[in-house]
Amino acid sequence: MTWRFVAANFDQMHQNSNIAAVVAHPDAELVGVCDEDPSTSTGSMDAAIAEHDIPTEAVYDDLDACLDETGPDLVLGCPMNAEHANFVERVAQYDVHVAIEKPFAMTLADADRMIETMAGSDNHLVVNWPIMWDPVRHEVHRQVSAETIGDVREIQYYGGNAGAPPDDSWFYEADAGGGSMLDYLGYGVTFSTWVRDGELPEAVISETYVPPGFEVDVQSASTCVYDTGLSTYQTTWRMLSNPWEVEPQPMKGYEIIGERGSISTRERGIPIRIQTEEELEGYEVEPAELPDRFTDLAHYLVDLLETGREPEGPLDPTLCREAQRIIETAQISADRGERVALVD
Repeated sequence: MTWRFVAANFDQMHQNSNIAAVVAHPDAELVGVCDEDPSTSTGSMDAAIAEHDIPTEAVYDDLDACLDETGPDLVLGCPMNAEHANFVERVAQYDVHVAIEKPFAMTLADADRMIETMAGSDNHLVVNWPIMWDPVRHEVHRQVSAETIGDVREIQYYGGNAGAPPDDSWFYEADAGGGSMLDYLGYGVTFSTWVRDGELPEAVISETYVPPGFEVDVQSASTCVYDTGLSTYQTTWRMLSNPWEVEPQPMKGYEIIGERGSISTRERGIPIRIQTEEELEGYEVEPAELPDRFTDLAHYLVDLLETGREPEGPLDPTLCREAQRIIETAQISADRGERVALVD
């Protein structure tokens, strides 16, 4: 069977990668692309059209017309963060599966709207966290699940880039859902919640740095209070280089500390380094090869529909909703300047 895909909105640059994945998949067909407001795009529909020879009749500037005329099975949505819930409510009317770009939502209320919208149908809602196509993240999860370092006591996360492109994009607008915290804290706490098997903090203490003349933060630091100790999550748009081009110093990544050891993904040239009580000098671990379904978003969605699996890990909106509670609490804490109990 060939599954019909539509790629809608290019507010997130990841849409171009999503399209490339669909075009390359033997059981997927890109039947439409749509960008209703190119002025907010940080990806490029024109580049996708040129690169993949997308025919004119498959190009739209009206999403409803696109969905009406192409009849897709799946819609890949990359709207700006503030529009995620509105987007899902809109496309759900067309009886389609939906993959929404990270972060899951701008607010916890928006996350609930999205889950509730899709709950009344047999269609899937999947959250596209690109970390799920990374063998390193899966290997870390396997090592923790195998109790290589014992129960997790603490996680340290540092993530970001050299600045959200372009400089005048919606990423720098508060009402659109901009800011480094919303851009990157979700990576840290969603992965953390997955690794911790759903364990959540009891409270969060957070600070943000908003430069003079800016609407949004370019740096944030959040401390999460768990029963076993404190975990810290830092986000920044002030790295010297973008990690996907040249790994900055300090490196982005995770340190996971357990009762009997630790796991690090923050050492140059070493995907994963583990230290345990038995091997205090530490040792390197190469990540295992992933199943084909984790090749990219297109492979995952096609597998989901053909096997009847349910979304898993950070791709599952139920887990993402729990992580969204941490993000929301961090935002409230930063606004109030005080420790805040985890919101419901």
